[in-house]
Amino acid sequence: MQIFLAEDNEDNVFIVKTNLKKIYPEAELIRAADGQEAIEMLEGRAFSPDLFLIDIAMPRLDGLGLVKWIKEHNLFKHIPAIAVTASVFAEMKESYILHGFDHILEKPFTRKDLAGTLEQALK
Repeated sequence: MQIFLAEDNEDNVFIVKTNLKKIYPEAELIRAADGQEAIEMLEGRAFSPDLFLIDIAMPRLDGLGLVKWIKEHNLFKHIPAIAVTASVFAEMKESYILHGFDHILEKPFTRKDLAGTLEQALK
């Protein structure tokens, strides 16, 4: 299983990596530091991850711009995209879904939160 993480904060990357190893030891984590780097990586490689975990607030290109790009590309549009964010007001959650995210993971999250969201997304 390949999980593509777009996240600029090293502490958050560590948290995802650490918890992911406990939930899915066999999973490969592919990481981009922002939305623009994610697009460059996705355009340049012939791989299709099983799931996207995308931070909303990133430099150069935010999560909303990245998910828009993903959902416009046939190779990737079917892959579940999870918004990872601390901005979780009801109207923000609705906005994330309207922009193309399939699920939302609220920061800070526990291993149980991450596992539940991943399980839901991978059904």
